[in-house]
Amino acid sequence: MKNTLILLVAAVPLFAASDFDFKQLDRLAANAKESTNITLEGPVLKMASGFIGSKKDKDSAAVKSLIDGLKGVYIRSFEFDEKGKYTEADLDPLRAYLDAQHWTKIVDVKQSKEASTVYVLTLPDSKPGGIAIISAEPREVTVVLIEGAIDINDIGKLGGRMGIPDVALLDQMKKKEKPAKDQ
Repeated sequence: MKNTLILLVAAVPLFAASDFDFKQLDRLAANAKESTNITLEGPVLKMASGFIGSKKDKDSAAVKSLIDGLKGVYIRSFEFDEKGKYTEADLDPLRAYLDAQHWTKIVDVKQSKEASTVYVLTLPDSKPGGIAIISAEPREVTVVLIEGAIDINDIGKLGGRMGIPDVALLDQMKKKEKPAKDQ
């Protein structure tokens, strides 16, 4: 029994993909009117892939294959009633983690009061080892962290599945909202 317990404890790091302490972000939920917290890693991630489409569907098969290379999917999204319920400093621990782990910032967009940053992790064999997206608006914060072997071009395949935002759909929605705001 003791040996089994030791083996289980030793195996835990194999299933914990991210070293980042998401509790630092999760505390934003206390001030949010809506929050989403998705953590899929190890066996749970593999189990979640079982809920994606049928085996005959080519897209579903491609997504399942893509998920096999992942270590973890972490999504945190917070929507607030009013501005000022979070600060940029609340996101600094995640940025510091990404910098310390040698993630490379590939996109950094700041518009008016919105900011979006995309990081990638490149493995020693020059293959992508993950992607992180931080999107911050005055009343909304979304963080998507995907760790594992993934091709940046395949990120769109995950959109709309397992809680990962559909990037194309979000872009279309924003384009439709702009004329309404101008009126």
